[in-house]
Amino acid sequence: MNFSCKTKIYLADINRVDESRLSELSRERAEKAVRYKMADDRKRSISAGLLLSRFLPDTRIHTDEFGKPRAESGVCFNLSHSGDYAVLAVADNEIGVDIERARDITALKMGKIVFCENEMELLEKSGGNTRLFFDLWTKKEALLKCMGKGFHRNAKSVDVSGDYYDEDKTRYYFKLYRFDDYTLAACSTIDNFPDNLEFVEV
Repeated sequence: MNFSCKTKIYLADINRVDESRLSELSRERAEKAVRYKMADDRKRSISAGLLLSRFLPDTRIHTDEFGKPRAESGVCFNLSHSGDYAVLAVADNEIGVDIERARDITALKMGKIVFCENEMELLEKSGGNTRLFFDLWTKKEALLKCMGKGFHRNAKSVDVSGDYYDEDKTRYYFKLYRFDDYTLAACSTIDNFPDNLEFVEV
């Protein structure tokens, strides 16, 4: 694989997509989208599928035993969506991505459920800062998705309080992006993240 190629992160505004676009998706993605009961959830799923169609055309995708979608071509990718955006990250190496729209939560109470000791220490020092909660949460979810096990693994078993995480002789790097009231985190085994996100039409 060519590790000189930077990871690409594409975002699509779901409000620019309607359900007439279902016909442009793979059968599996279209079936997944229509299972959602809420219109916005369907649009998020459709938008994610359109991102795949645009940036990974003619690529056969299957889901592994942990539920992570993988491309038969060998290219690595990951999807996420929240609020008004669907996100696709594409890389030459393992990649995980998560986006969250900030909302009112009791950060310290929620943190005790999912954060390890080092993460909770940061959160407590911040006085339960909500933005820090979402920084940590998106990094954690991106890491677990990059590792390929998602939340089949205990969230407290990984520590995202630093700029990287080491496990089994592999280093996982993080990159945080913020815009409006969104936090996006990418995690990869190679530290070659783009400086900026790409907002695209699908």
